[in-house]
Amino acid sequence: MHSVKVFCLFIVSAWLAATGAAQVQSIGIAGDGEFTRITITSESSMRPDIFLRETVDGMVIEMVPETFRLGAEPFFAEPTGGIYAYTLDTDRVVFELDRPMMVMREIDLPPSGSEGLYRYILDLSGVSETRFRNAARRDEKRFARFEAARSGAPIEPEPIEMAETVPLTQPESPSAKPATIGALMQMAARSRRVIVIDPGHGGRDPGALAIIGGKESDIVLKTSLKLKQMIEQDPRYVVRLTRETDVYVEHEDRVTKARNWGADLFISVHADAAGAPTVSGASVYTISTRGEARIEGTARKFGWDLPIEDGTSIEVSNILQDLTLRETKSNSSIFAEFLVPELGKAGPLVRNSHRQGNLFVLLAPDVPAVLVEIGFLTNREDARRLKSERGRRKSAEAIKRAIDAYFDRQDLILATN
Repeated sequence: MHSVKVFCLFIVSAWLAATGAAQVQSIGIAGDGEFTRITITSESSMRPDIFLRETVDGMVIEMVPETFRLGAEPFFAEPTGGIYAYTLDTDRVVFELDRPMMVMREIDLPPSGSEGLYRYILDLSGVSETRFRNAARRDEKRFARFEAARSGAPIEPEPIEMAETVPLTQPESPSAKPATIGALMQMAARSRRVIVIDPGHGGRDPGALAIIGGKESDIVLKTSLKLKQMIEQDPRYVVRLTRETDVYVEHEDRVTKARNWGADLFISVHADAAGAPTVSGASVYTISTRGEARIEGTARKFGWDLPIEDGTSIEVSNILQDLTLRETKSNSSIFAEFLVPELGKAGPLVRNSHRQGNLFVLLAPDVPAVLVEIGFLTNREDARRLKSERGRRKSAEAIKRAIDAYFDRQDLILATN
């Protein structure tokens, strides 16, 4: 049974309350083990040391901040997504894993907008047991030196390894030296990824009107064109826009274009509106449960058939289609989780910034897709930011960084499997 191991929290909390460390307000965990995110909120920045370890409790990830203490009423999410349990000790948090996972990214976000706390985010990704054990072995020496330094014990110097003698002549046969991770990632990315950017609205549909003047359709088009320019400078990608002028494109045509172009990722760019002018911040939508129920019928109506080999039985075809839909949904959510914190660097975020929606442009059965709301045009500060060249550039840079992180993760998993 999953457990937070709360039996130690009251003892730990009492000890930590006497220190001057920053208060930890919550620990949240979300994901499916293929991609899992740990989010810790606190009153000040927290940059812990992270170690992968094999212990008597099995595979664990140890997070050791400099100092921390618990808030008066901290929130602890149930463990999930490959994390069997986690324990708060007097100086660290230990996450026990039920499958091998490694840290793919650390993010330290300051307070912004309506979010008044610091957020430390740890993104984990599933790997093979061999890769986890190799990483844990490499962390053993680093962990021992770290613990010795914290306890004040003398640190033994690292042994000096003798360099191999390099032959003066080139060998006749190719070297058998294993490829580095960097080389493996380059091998994994053999083909250029197709990114489809969909500027919302256009033509007869102007979208929301900005409080300081201007139309959503124009603002998101300019942002999308800036994003296209950035992506085109990267040889790893091919970029397409569903519209490049002020014209209206039907929703089904936007999705059809993306599928015909062989899109690896579909990003629909919008700007939001609200009845209250105080509401501000970016958000990202992926397909909701209600939207999922529409996919099969919509795909049949518009000819978005999944490529299944001829001669495959109906039973096997149904299984393959179901697997494709699950993978598409999972990858959409993974990209959204990369995108949200990057948008937080470009401007404020709304609460619950990764949302689900029953949106037509997210209905492609085989193209990972998100709809990003880059801000509220009904909010004066957001509108000024999104109408400025600098603001649009920052939004585009945030999306580009998320694209890079998403495909770097795919390349790394492909290279190490």
